[in-house]
Amino acid sequence: MSKTTPLAARTRRSRLVLIGVPDEDLDLLTRIPGAAGLEFIRIGDYEAATDPLRCDPDAFIADVLAQVRADPQGFDGILQLDDYPSSMLMPLIARELGLPATPVESVFRCEHKLWSRVIQRGQVPGAVPRFQAIPLDHPSPLGGLELPLPLWIKPVKSFMSYLGFRVGSRSELESVIDRARLELPRFVAPFNRMLVKDAAPPGLDHVNGNWLLAEELMGGHQCCLEGYVYQGDVTVLGIVDSIRLPNRVSFTRFQYPSQLPAVVQDQMTAIAQRVIPAIGLDNTLFNIELFWDARRDLPTIIEINSRMSAQFADLFQKVDDVSTQEVLVDLALGRKPRWRRREGRYKVAASFVLRTDRDRLVTRVPTQTEIAYARTLLPDLEFRGRAAVGHWLSEWPQDSYTFRYGLIHLGGRDQADLRARYSLARSLLPFEFEAEAGSKPTAVIADSRAS
Repeated sequence: MSKTTPLAARTRRSRLVLIGVPDEDLDLLTRIPGAAGLEFIRIGDYEAATDPLRCDPDAFIADVLAQVRADPQGFDGILQLDDYPSSMLMPLIARELGLPATPVESVFRCEHKLWSRVIQRGQVPGAVPRFQAIPLDHPSPLGGLELPLPLWIKPVKSFMSYLGFRVGSRSELESVIDRARLELPRFVAPFNRMLVKDAAPPGLDHVNGNWLLAEELMGGHQCCLEGYVYQGDVTVLGIVDSIRLPNRVSFTRFQYPSQLPAVVQDQMTAIAQRVIPAIGLDNTLFNIELFWDARRDLPTIIEINSRMSAQFADLFQKVDDVSTQEVLVDLALGRKPRWRRREGRYKVAASFVLRTDRDRLVTRVPTQTEIAYARTLLPDLEFRGRAAVGHWLSEWPQDSYTFRYGLIHLGGRDQADLRARYSLARSLLPFEFEAEAGSKPTAVIADSRAS
């Protein structure tokens, strides 16, 4: 177990293990207040921590434990910022090292979407859609289907809406099941290896990742509530609006702070304060995706995640003058986070998602010179490319309907200023893709139709 000493007695910087943290997020971590007193050490293979198709959990955990235990300086905390599989690897490693983290069981009560739904229904039944588990290994998985069509179907464990579809007929549902039978077992193999069955609600420990979850359709204004738990006390940091494309699945931007009515935001906060303790999360950030439909009594939970949304970290920085990465570090070191509200430079901030509706071969991305020039005009710009020349967009994780190729984060005085600054950024950061037959290469512009 790693040794720790009281903060006042330390003469060295606090040392944190990083699991699956990319350069762009490490750069943000090194810019938080107090970073001079921190030492971030990335340990473990990055690809294995972030790609389930390359992850052998047992080998990864053993490698990290060996490296940490061999370091004579010891470590004070461990953190990760990504989704599956690092979101599960990290608490398992923390448990072995005795470092601060949420209980392992609570992570699986979030990430196993059937288990999570059962717990949610027990606490806030009015905020949970009807749902039903569908086993892939059953010869007739639709034989007991009770939910009416159309419905939404997704794996018990997924991310970025992978294998998530709106289906309107039994034939469409059968096609999704056939595809899941081919693709899902390899994708969820690390999940099944790590799954802590003791975390299951009664009677559900036999349900592993080789199942699908059917849910009645939800709709309305989509958003994401970000918060943290420290020593059992739930704190809501803010709510981010999730603006979708017309396909109602893919996002065109995420905007903070939410424009939802205060009473609706209060309802969402009350849901979080009831459900999060029931799941058992503690000493961790979390996020809850929700829909608000004015025709319903309560907002509806889409899903709960046992981690922060790294994509939103600097949106909070722009508006509140404090990043959720600061909260992450505090919790990783066992400290109570410090949070400010509306003390940032901007009144509004957004993460704009660059997308195209089909797989494309990339022929040009913004150069480092172009990115640097854009930042001279837009000093708060955070730009993240998700494409590389000579590669197809499908080589990156994508949802089931569109292809993402970049993120642009900006702040603004108001909505109009935000949109003007985004338009400028788009003109300064060109992408190009292989032309269709008979046409020349053209730049693909992100959809900005939603308001």
